[in-house]
Amino acid sequence: MVKLMDETDRKILETINVISPKSFISPDKVNEVLNLDANKLGARLMHLKKSGQLDIMTSEYPSSLSLPNGISRVYLTDLGRDNLAKKR
Repeated sequence: MVKLMDETDRKILETINVISPKSFISPDKVNEVLNLDANKLGARLMHLKKSGQLDIMTSEYPSSLSLPNGISRVYLTDLGRDNLAKKR
């Protein structure tokens, strides 16, 4: 079963696009805008990666800027940007 992108997923992509459309950023910066639970944000970022919307970097050594699941950087892919443009 494939989960379709919902409004929260869309807000995540839009926030990343506004903050840093062409480079990796900390998920902490995204969450400063969205104020989601860190575990839920991490799960959504993983889902968006699996669907090709995002690319992520993880770290074995968590810092204050990484999520509990180890995600330390996120990047909006071309597919993610294209899907944002289509939905506007």
